[in-house]
Amino acid sequence: MNEYQLIKDMKYEYNADIGLDYSSPCRGVWNIVHYGTLVPEGHQIYVCPTSCLRGVVLTTAEMGFDAMKKLSTIAVGEDNILDGDMEEEVLHGTEKIIDALPQRPRMVMIFTSCIHHFMAVNYQRVYKILRREYPDIDFIDCYMDPIMRRKKEPMPNLRKQILRVLQPADHLPDHVSFVGNCFPMTKYCDLYQHLVRSGISISDLTTMQNYDEFHEMEKSCINFTFNRKAELAGRDLKLRLGQKWMIMRSSFVYDEIDADMKAASEALGIAAPPQEETRALRAEAEEKAQALRQKLNGTPLSIDYTAIEQPLGFAIYLLEHGFNVESVLIDVITESEDVFRKLQAIRPDLKVYSSLGWNMRQADRHHDGKIVAVGQKSAYFNDTPYFVNLVENAGMYGYRGLSHLLDLIAQAADTPQDLPTLVQHKGWGCSCS
Repeated sequence: MNEYQLIKDMKYEYNADIGLDYSSPCRGVWNIVHYGTLVPEGHQIYVCPTSCLRGVVLTTAEMGFDAMKKLSTIAVGEDNILDGDMEEEVLHGTEKIIDALPQRPRMVMIFTSCIHHFMAVNYQRVYKILRREYPDIDFIDCYMDPIMRRKKEPMPNLRKQILRVLQPADHLPDHVSFVGNCFPMTKYCDLYQHLVRSGISISDLTTMQNYDEFHEMEKSCINFTFNRKAELAGRDLKLRLGQKWMIMRSSFVYDEIDADMKAASEALGIAAPPQEETRALRAEAEEKAQALRQKLNGTPLSIDYTAIEQPLGFAIYLLEHGFNVESVLIDVITESEDVFRKLQAIRPDLKVYSSLGWNMRQADRHHDGKIVAVGQKSAYFNDTPYFVNLVENAGMYGYRGLSHLLDLIAQAADTPQDLPTLVQHKGWGCSCS
């Protein structure tokens, strides 16, 4: 690898998404197809030209037969453009699909594409008719329009759109929701463990078994988000339903973890985690960090943003604990300027790569000696089989999440993996509800 900048030479306003992009073979990150399958008793309909549908169908097929049963397509052709029947195609195609399904879906997500924007299709008229014809189904207007990715990112927008069907209701003081996650926030999430033992019930799309559970989110008194892609949904629910919204920072700073846990407890009127428990969890994380540092013995580490919500913050944590962090991969800086400046001061020669940079297509992926990567893109661009294969924090939060992440790095350092095969599997860890 040689297409990098040293962090000391960078500006905080860094953003690599400025034009022509390079798309690496790494496919582990989730996309709209994967997230849509989480909705229990939901059905996705993609209305696109056949070239776009090919990618959608192959993505779903890779997830297995159960996922394929939750997907239908409507092909847009040249004749639809010339005949001007784009609206009728969406309407009548959706009617045929619903009537042919073996089981009636409770939610139908209709994904229109770029061509519908170009043709100024009045899809809201179509949804109005469908809602009248099928009053027992929630219809959601969703979008597969990469031309709008800078203005309306697909994944944050979908996480918001799915929740638009929720209606105002009485908020229960002992009921909350975890919003916008791809993975269950359970075993390795401090907040989940604390709330459950405090008698608080939690709604989380990733663990729901039926559609009635989905509508239970209307009763939440607080919605918690754990990643940036979920914040649009959290803000929308706050404005529409009057539910409180709290951001749980995916931080590696102990005091910030404690502060967020305390704030969440106060908002719910429950006791904060006992100090002795917090001390024990901190001590466990410290022990694991020191054991891992000794194990790696100076082996360089590389971190990428598809795996860790706060890659710069995690780099600081590792550096402060004596690790050799060689590089990070980011395409835009989403963390605070304070974090960026601190990392500049601690490790001015830190290498920063952009996975989107057009010149990365011909990057020298050779690395002298062993390197351990956290995330698929770091693994790919360093051409290392020693990597942690995870995306979007994989359900980890707080001290438990940090300790588990350190365990995963230790495992990765010992066990080489089949890099070419793993990075090409779309939607790492995805499943169909």
